[in-house]
Amino acid sequence: MEDDELLSIGAFARRTRLTPKALRIYDRLGLLTPEVTDVATGYRRYGIGQIRTGQLIGVLRGADMSLADIRLVIDDITRSAELGIRRLDALQTEFARRHADRQLLLQHVQATLSQGDDPMYPIHVRHVPAQRVMTMQRRLHGHETDSFVREAKKAFADCLRGAAATGPFTLIFHGVVDAEHDGPLEAALPCPPEIQPDERIGIRTEPAHEEAYTTITKAQWDYPAILAAYDAVACSVDVTSRRGSRLSCREVYVAEPDDIGPNDLVCDVAFPLGEAHTTPRRGRQVLGAPPSE
Repeated sequence: MEDDELLSIGAFARRTRLTPKALRIYDRLGLLTPEVTDVATGYRRYGIGQIRTGQLIGVLRGADMSLADIRLVIDDITRSAELGIRRLDALQTEFARRHADRQLLLQHVQATLSQGDDPMYPIHVRHVPAQRVMTMQRRLHGHETDSFVREAKKAFADCLRGAAATGPFTLIFHGVVDAEHDGPLEAALPCPPEIQPDERIGIRTEPAHEEAYTTITKAQWDYPAILAAYDAVACSVDVTSRRGSRLSCREVYVAEPDDIGPNDLVCDVAFPLGEAHTTPRRGRQVLGAPPSE
């Protein structure tokens, strides 16, 4: 074939081992655009030089890579092979982390089914005294959490003006925060009595309470691995033997995540406890929140 020869969508599909349906989707998303599209008929014509790009997309999809990640890889390869290699190295590291997180979750479920509790997450109970806290609250999705935490920590530091916080930084989940749900999420930091609210932060009193908690490492803290810790605490006897608390579950930080390694302790996953049931409840819930009243 001559380098300037154009291929129909069917011929291009055969050469790249992609389907015409997939090629139409990639065109619509701007991932692999034909060199020529007939305005009148809508017929697509692809260049010989696009064959390798189509083949790469097919291979990367076979590796279960998202179209968004494939776009980044293709963009990098277009600029240089070295950039593409670096991008693939980073994605492999991320895939390995996700695989390890999924393995941890499955191992947690196996432990709860075979033993009733997961020994990886020992549950403790503590009394937390009433605390005056600085607070910021926002509705957001999972991918917005990191930027919100950075914003809250900076606002708290500005408000403290060199004074010391009187307790640990805490994230309070008043609702589910993930790709589909937006909380709300509250950042809180105990502060001395002289600290006053400003245009960014509020001040409130967190009531005294008991809470059940487990302390996790940074490796266990990564999402979705952290779901195992939440499940372990939520399904523990300490939580299920109590009535539901009006206080929300939370992450109480014992270290800055950016300053520690994967095996270092990063935070407590904690569930405030309500009053004890007058009639003890038997058994254990698997993969669920405490029973509703």
